[in-house]
Amino acid sequence: MLLLIYIPPIFAGIIGRRYLGRLANFILMMVVFQFDMAILLGGSSPLAFIFTPYTVICIIPAVVGMIGGKYLSESKYIIAVGSRYFHLGNIVNAIVIIAVFWPGGVLWAYESRGQFMPLSFLTGIFVSAGFLFPPLVFIIVAIVAYRLRLRWYVTEEAGTYSIRDHMNHSGH
Repeated sequence: MLLLIYIPPIFAGIIGRRYLGRLANFILMMVVFQFDMAILLGGSSPLAFIFTPYTVICIIPAVVGMIGGKYLSESKYIIAVGSRYFHLGNIVNAIVIIAVFWPGGVLWAYESRGQFMPLSFLTGIFVSAGFLFPPLVFIIVAIVAYRLRLRWYVTEEAGTYSIRDHMNHSGH
């Protein structure tokens, strides 16, 4: 049963790595995971998979991070911390993601448990810490797949260049 839950989203992430960025690939895997769960667990409504904690905790903050990354990454301000440099736009984008994640989680916990739990809201949403395992797996797959995409892109470009360069020198 576990393989049926995790394999389709991971395959979607592997296929999506070629065309999507890290956050978009993570969103794709989470949507496939939720749809897969709805099918396997036999939800009462086909669209019931939309109204789950994973949508509030994972997908909505990731969409905000994609939109924020697009507009905030254009910031020209840089912060130096030791010998490393960080773009201020990336730091602000991380803060915006947390600012969307936290109230969504607190409100979802309030809706499901009926009590306001601002610090321990994850225990109010999920039964155990094991429910956080799928998003963590998909984050790792999205990061690794994105790095492989970058490596393959450079290799393909280098290979294409060498073939074209050889063709130009051979008189074709």
